Amino acid sequence: MANVPEHRNDQDLVGDDQNYASLTEQVYGQLTDLLIGGELRPGDVITERRMAERLNASRTPIREALGRLESEGLVYKQPSRGVTVKPFSTEAFVEMLNVRRLLEGEAAYLAAGKIPQARIDEIRKSLEELKRLPQPTLAEIWKVDDLLHGEIATAAGNTLMAQMIRDLRRRIHVFNAYRNSVQPKFGFEENGQLLDAIESGDQERARDAMVQHIDSVKLAIIERLSGAIR
Repeated sequence: MANVPEHRNDQDLVGDDQNYASLTEQVYGQLTDLLIGGELRPGDVITERRMAERLNASRTPIREALGRLESEGLVYKQPSRGVTVKPFSTEAFVEMLNVRRLLEGEAAYLAAGKIPQARIDEIRKSLEELKRLPQPTLAEIWKVDDLLHGEIATAAGNTLMAQMIRDLRRRIHVFNAYRNSVQPKFGFEENGQLLDAIESGDQERARDAMVQHIDSVKLAIIERLSGAIR
């Protein structure tokens, strides 16, 4: 007598979909970490097979995660070569910073006074812990920087703007990880002032602090790039 296939109800199928989505999200996070940490650099070719072996995952979630990174402008497909980490020009980098200046300035304005005190204290503690590190890595800097800026973007209450800020910041950080051949730096004073401005609830002060911070970041990186060109 033939075996009757086990009946699977809708709840089982939903569970499988959720597990699969979670796996893809996990692979996406791992690939993003490799980009942010500078382990995958502009021009590097990513093959599904090798990356699947490296991350101990099947090729399907690798393919889907790479598709997501492609939609975010971090990688692109080349015929017969696979997926390549996208190079950035200095001009494109400056354009991204200019857009980030507009978006994050508005986000800071909207977020002023809206982040709970417990969360403010947590971010300030993370800033202090990072400051005590003798030579923080890019990954350590990114974690704290993303905590601060991500919280501000979320508190602004505009989901689309928060997503745009998140994507821009990640692309800028990948570019900076590639270009930064010296010990990475972090503006502790500027970020502390930004956090203070958000905590105060003064919207104009918060916007100004964010704009000044991004202007300072842009100037420092352009000066470093100009020095490298000379």
